[in-house]
This record gives sequence, C-alpha cells and structure tokens, in this order.
Amino acid sequence: MITSRRAFFTGATATALAAALAACSQDLPKNQTGTVAPTPQPVLDSERLTTILKRIQTGLDAADADKNADALTGYLTGPAARIRGEEYTLASAASDDSVVHTFTTDSQAGTVALAADFPRTVLTITDFAEDEQGYLLALTQDSARENYQLWGWTQLFAGVEIPSTYAPAIGTEQIAADDATDLKASPQEVLDAYVDALNNPDGDNGKLFADDILRQRIAAERGADLSEMGEVSVSAKAGADGFKSLRTADGGVITMTTLSFATEYKKTVAGSTLSLDGNVGALMGEDREVAGTATANYDVMIAFLIPAADAEANASALGMDLVLASVSRDDSQAPAEDDAD
Repeated sequence: MITSRRAFFTGATATALAAALAACSQDLPKNQTGTVAPTPQPVLDSERLTTILKRIQTGLDAADADKNADALTGYLTGPAARIRGEEYTLASAASDDSVVHTFTTDSQAGTVALAADFPRTVLTITDFAEDEQGYLLALTQDSARENYQLWGWTQLFAGVEIPSTYAPAIGTEQIAADDATDLKASPQEVLDAYVDALNNPDGDNGKLFADDILRQRIAAERGADLSEMGEVSVSAKAGADGFKSLRTADGGVITMTTLSFATEYKKTVAGSTLSLDGNVGALMGEDREVAGTATANYDVMIAFLIPAADAEANASALGMDLVLASVSRDDSQAPAEDDAD
C-alpha cells in the first residue's frame, strides 16, 4: 500500500504496460455476425483529463459565486449536482458559506476506464497542501455527445492508505455494482455492509469497519441527551445513485457511491420545550420548536476500497462528504398533555 501523499495514482510499470500491449495484439473476439467487437481503450489521456478538470472548475466557481444550482448544468451531474444544490440552500438559510465545501480540481494524478461503451468513469485525486486532506473526484461521461461531468467527490480520511493504479495512458477496468469477481465483495455488498454498520455499530459488520469520521458523527447524533424533553434516533440507508468503480493495480477496486441518514428528534415530555439550533434550526425556519418530531436528513457521498479476494484486509471507507439536505417536521406526533399538573 502507498502512504505517500504524492503517490496516490502511479504510472504502470513496464511489465504492466507490456502485458496491456500484448493483450491488445491477441486475436479480437467476434460477435455472431462475424464483425470485430470494439476493443476497450483508455477513455482519456492526461492532457484531455487536465482540460476537462479545468472546464469543470470554471463552471463550478461560477455557480458557487451566485449559489446558483441551475448554473451547475453541464459541469456537475448525479449526486454531485444534487448535493451542491443542497449546500447552496443550506448556506443561504444559515448565512454560512462554509457549508459549501470548496476544493480545487487540480489533479495530483488520475486513472481512467478502459471502455468501448458508456457510461465511462474517471477517478482523480486533487492536489493539496501538507496540512490538508485531498479530495477524490469521480467523473462520468454518460454518452458520446455529452461532456465529462463531476459525478461525486469525497474528502479523504486522515491516514488512509490508497493503492496505486494505472495511468490514463493504460486505463483500468470498470466494475459493475454487483460484480464481485476476484474481490472480497461487490461494491453493492460493501455499501450494504457499511450501512448496516452505521445502524448496528455493535453488530458483525460494525466490527469490520474502522471507527471513521462518519461513524463518529452518527454516534454523536445518537448520543444527544434529550432525557428531560424527548429522545433522538438515527437511521441510515443505502443511496440510489449507483457506483463509480475502477480496478486498482493490485486487483482491488476503488468505488464511490452514496448513502443517507436521518436524525429524528422526538418530543416525549409534555410541557417541555425542545428547540433546535444550528443548521438544523436554520432549515426549520422561524419556528424552531419541536412540537412532535423533527427529522434532519443528511446526504452523503462516500468512497470505499475493496481489496482483491486473496488479500488479508477487509473493505474500508476512504473518505466522505455530507450535507444537511432538509429538515421535516410532524407536529401531529406531539405528546399528550399530562392528566394532572
């Protein structure tokens, strides 16, 4: 595993390059009509990737300046576009621009899919200072007539170890959500296990994953003491945005996907006052008092490393980013007034 901050994605070795060229020189498969099947090729070179990232940065900066989600069209897509819009909404409601998580798209290095069809995936890590954590970016091109767009981002956890993968000149295999070929588990299975760890931290899956920032955040939410007014509960679920997954040089996979969690504040003591402040209160509007229940809904982008099947390590979370997406309330759940004073 590579721990140096400057060695996230490395160029392939001469041996790997020779193997890739040899594979291309073999007889091409034919379909039933006898025509040659398209050969997967690296979808981008380094120069084109740099140009794409600069274009995305320009569009993102313009949208950020006005907090205009409509201006993200053509630059951000999928969960990236949705979550950026949610950040704009929260920033305006809370008068706090820091909730718009800014980062540069200047690439330290990247890797691209070997593909002949669409969608096509690119992963890159941003450049960063010694005292910062880098961002992992996932890009997608969904059809030949569309530009590459930013699909998701995650800020890497401190101390994570990320294996090398092949340079854009060679490319690497795209992995489907349910593909566990030569892997410890498929991307979907890893996401499901991690969500179970969030919901059942003392269960079997809870013991498989490190106590990362997201797990600590959810534990802190559950630990809020509302004993004199009510109770709090947290539940997580897998996202429906799919996965962006590429094979690493050691046979594992880096995958990015989404999940969400909801923190419900429930008033159970009649006559008490339960009010919410901070960003949750800001999205509640002028009335921040909980009469029955108030639920804070969080949108999360997260990346995992899935080791090869013969590796000793288990799947692990590499990084994440989250935003408070919305707050809903249900005053009908208010506790009944005491029968006697």
